Amino acid sequence: MIKITKTDVLWNYIAQFFSLASGLITLPLILKMLTVEEIALNYIFLTVSSLVLLFDFGFSPQFSRNVSYVYGGAQTLKKEGIEDASSAEVAINYRLIATLVKVGQYVYLRLALLVLLVMLSVGSLYIYKVTDGFHSVAHSLPIWIIFSASTAFTIYYEYYNFLLTGKGAIKETKIALLASRIVYIGLTFLFLYIGWGLMGVVLANFIAPFVNRMLCYRFLFTEEFRTQLKPYNISKEEISATFDVIWYNAKKLGLVFVGAYAITKFSMFLAGLYLSNAEIASYGLMMQLVNILSTVATTFFITFQPKFAALRVEGNSQGFVSLFSFSIIIFYILFTLGGIILLFLGNTILGYIHSNAFLPNKLILCLYIIVVLLENNHSHFATAIISKNNIPFVKPALLAGIGIAIGSFIVLKYTSWRILGLVLVQGFCQAVYNNWKWPFVVLREFKLTIFQFIHLGIQETYYKLKTIFK
Repeated sequence: MIKITKTDVLWNYIAQFFSLASGLITLPLILKMLTVEEIALNYIFLTVSSLVLLFDFGFSPQFSRNVSYVYGGAQTLKKEGIEDASSAEVAINYRLIATLVKVGQYVYLRLALLVLLVMLSVGSLYIYKVTDGFHSVAHSLPIWIIFSASTAFTIYYEYYNFLLTGKGAIKETKIALLASRIVYIGLTFLFLYIGWGLMGVVLANFIAPFVNRMLCYRFLFTEEFRTQLKPYNISKEEISATFDVIWYNAKKLGLVFVGAYAITKFSMFLAGLYLSNAEIASYGLMMQLVNILSTVATTFFITFQPKFAALRVEGNSQGFVSLFSFSIIIFYILFTLGGIILLFLGNTILGYIHSNAFLPNKLILCLYIIVVLLENNHSHFATAIISKNNIPFVKPALLAGIGIAIGSFIVLKYTSWRILGLVLVQGFCQAVYNNWKWPFVVLREFKLTIFQFIHLGIQETYYKLKTIFK
């Protein structure tokens, strides 16, 4: 059964700290030692990498969630809903675990090859366009090829992470991430100082993840785990049937991710076509720093996602809403504090490190922080819905994404609003429906008002902190 301990939470924060620190530590050097053109291209690379992850099409989180269901006691997997294992203590179905391992290997190999093919073909044409025929940044083509290979390798080995996370092995997953980030920091500093520029950043990003994969493999395929799986010879029919079960909701989630991508990332592609390099760098920097803020604030919530799934299997509604409200309050506190610091000190710190790129003005930055806060909030409530293995929000997510894509194109092509226009379009399209709908659905399920929910979360937070500091 899944147990998330204080040690898991601590390691999650330590790993997230170093993961973010790897970006924050290397960011000043990147902003100082890369040209504006290289900084802009680096942000486009990051946006492209998040785009190709859409080829996953919702399979990864659904895969991890089903692993959690099995470790939570489920003996069978369902296309919708979950098997109730609350009546008795049930042994873990290792044949089903073995099947999930085979499904992961099958899917992620094909996914990685597809991503590599698309990046080297269609992706190369886009990079050719934004680099003026591979000329605006030195060695653009080999840099892009290495980046494409790095992305494909990362995708192929992802199923290690999802198997570990699904079984609640948070500490082990984060130790692997921590080691990888330390290697990335060291290599980035080395390669930048010897003058390799953007090529050095991409090479560091290529090498470091192999440390993560090696450690994840060792943590996952222990002698005990291999012994537990050894008796089972999984047939192609079992792999196919299990894939079909996971894919049923994964494809819905994939459409949600397409909408989410259009909401958060597609504007960067348009920015690459309509904004100056300085504006692209500023917009990309704002997105990166607010994303770091979002990651810090969300870390606690993410740590408990396997537990959310297990509580659903157990039918423990009271435990679920208590843990969920507690994690949401922690998110509110951390995001608000971080947003204030970024708003009032962001450009001051960037000036201190002699950055070649700066954040947009305070109005734009403040609006963007609020927009992302609201998006994260409704995404967390949507996670509570997904934990029941139900996904009712495909159409709203797609419509919001389409609206933002079209609106972003219009404001860039036909107005002078520039970055402000991109932020306003994103905020408006989400506020119309998604920002309020999914919190409302969850609160209605548990028969709570928003004030009762927040009060419960504050009570849980006070109780947990009181227990820690006794």
